[in-house]
Amino acid sequence: MPLAAGGHEAAEKEKTAEARGDKGGKPWVLDIEEATVENDHDRVVRWTGRYLQLVLMSLKPGEIIDLELHEGHDQFIRIEEGEARIKMGKTRDALTFDKQVSADWSILIPAGYWHQVINTGETELKLYTLYGPPEHPAGTVHKTYGEAEEHVH
Repeated sequence: MPLAAGGHEAAEKEKTAEARGDKGGKPWVLDIEEATVENDHDRVVRWTGRYLQLVLMSLKPGEIIDLELHEGHDQFIRIEEGEARIKMGKTRDALTFDKQVSADWSILIPAGYWHQVINTGETELKLYTLYGPPEHPAGTVHKTYGEAEEHVH
């Protein structure tokens, strides 16, 4: 007897290459921890809705998410694996918030705050981030940091 939608059969389908695109615009479920840990690309947009966007990221040791500012976006980051240093502040020259984080930590970044994420560990930093509203074009995939830098938002 086939499993109901959302069961093991659906999970197996999700693992196929064709199923890995942006699922936005319709209801969807996934094992977020597994998807984040298995992601090897710098940035992959997995779901883009009207008011929210899910992005998976993987940073090599020493790589950073450059200092950036989202005036109209709040941002949530969850670290699944690795270690990072998070810097934030109201101006780019005064990053008064400076914390070391690791697996299972979450970071909340209010709109209007400059922020930077630095992989300080010896392994890849695996994280996912939620933007409200969306930050990147639906379906965006940047395999490397260099590719992501070519498409600065």
